Formats: sequence, structure tokens, C-alpha cells
Amino acid sequence: MKTGTGVNTVRIGDEVKHITELDDTTLSYEWSKLKTENADLYSYNRKVNQGWRGFILRMIGVHLPDKERVMIGGINDRKDSVYPD
Repeated sequence: MKTGTGVNTVRIGDEVKHITELDDTTLSYEWSKLKTENADLYSYNRKVNQGWRGFILRMIGVHLPDKERVMIGGINDRKDSVYPD
């Protein structure tokens, strides 16, 4: 049984590491990879939500998130964004 695949971990090769164990370069690379994957997903969802496919999906109750309708936000105790762009 594999453990350690939570939200604050990344898989590098076959090894699972917590983000606090990563050096600055690797952490920056993993963050940019995550941001790119999310942007690609939102772009794909935006395309699927348009036209007849989007109409049919809405009719059957499927709502795919795109960045225009779903935005995650938050601030810390210093009033700084916790989700930088």
C-alpha cells in the first residue's frame, strides 16, 4: 500500500515527496507544471462547454468548471493572496 499521495505531495519518478522537502528549483518547476495542467484543463472544458456538446451536457446536469465561472481565492492573515497567479 502506498501512502503519502496527499494534496501537499508530488511524485518525482517513483518517489513521493512532501513539498517542504523540495529545493526551490524543483518546487518552482512542479508549481509551474501544475499551473500549466490546470490552464490546459480549463481551456479544454471551455471548448467542451460551448456549442451543442455544452448544451447537451447542461441538459443532463453536467457542469465542467472553466476559469470564467470557477475561481479559487483566499487570503492569509497578512491579507496576501494564498493562490498567486
